[in-house]
Formats: sequence, structure tokens, C-alpha cells
Amino acid sequence: MKLKFLLALSVLFLSCSNDKKSSEAPKQLTIIKSDILLESSINKPFSSPDKNENITLTVSGKTILDGTATFKVISKNGEEVHCETFPARNLIQSDYKTANSSLQEVHIKEVVEGYFVDDTIKNLALLN
Repeated sequence: MKLKFLLALSVLFLSCSNDKKSSEAPKQLTIIKSDILLESSINKPFSSPDKNENITLTVSGKTILDGTATFKVISKNGEEVHCETFPARNLIQSDYKTANSSLQEVHIKEVVEGYFVDDTIKNLALLN
């Protein structure tokens, strides 16, 4: 009788101490925020005339004016051929150096968007 009582009591304690706790670690959701503010890219030859490569200009950071510009060339194989980083402010042309910060931001956006536009297309746009 005592044995049955101890067995029942131990089963009761074991079942109460296991509050349906999961043995899995809780999954945490991670939100990845991209800090890329501007991006422009094109597929064309860079390192050799017969190979098209992915050429990208990005501006990343908290703000456009305080951001970092990255010029990167990736081969078809996914290998980095060239990478250069510099302050995004270096994209500001001399005419806009004295402009206010809002105009400078707009100018940097225009420079990045038009960075890979072919010269013949730029000339046609100027004619219209």
C-alpha cells in the first residue's frame, strides 16, 4: 500500500513540475533593416570588353548626406572584381557644393539614378 502511495505521489510531482515546458528554445523573430538608401545598377563590361558584369552604385547609412557610397563590380560567377567606398557627399558636383542640404540630397539622388545612363541617352535627353 505504501509503495502504491509513493508511486502515485511521485507521478503527481513529476507531472506538476513539467508545466508543458517546451524543450525547444523559443524562436526569436529578427527584423533585418536594410540601410541602403539609394541604388543603381547595370550589366555591362567593366574588367574586360567581352564580359558583362553587374556594376552597382549604392548609398547606405542613416541619411543620404552622411551616408557611404559604394561602387561595386561583381562578375557573372559572383566574384567581386572591384569595390570602392567613399562618402556620399563626394557625389555632389561643384555647382551644388554651396546649395542647402535638401537640394544636395535631391542632387545625390539624381546622380545615383543617372549614374549608368549612357552618354548618348543623356545627350538625347538634353535635346528634348
